[in-house]
Amino acid sequence: METIILLAIAVSLAYGVGCMGRKRKIGFGLAFAISLFNVVIGLIAVLCSKKIENVEPKEKED
Repeated sequence: METIILLAIAVSLAYGVGCMGRKRKIGFGLAFAISLFNVVIGLIAVLCSKKIENVEPKEKED
């Protein structure tokens, strides 16, 4: 029972780090995969990754 709880906590933390990676060049998938291996290393990788520049399309003027 303890193992399942610890596994759920680890996956939850990895998901959180993956969500942080969405707005960075590393992306959700890679951040989540690294965090499943080790959450601290995944967090460091996400924080070292560059942010994605948000380019918004210009609205058409009539």
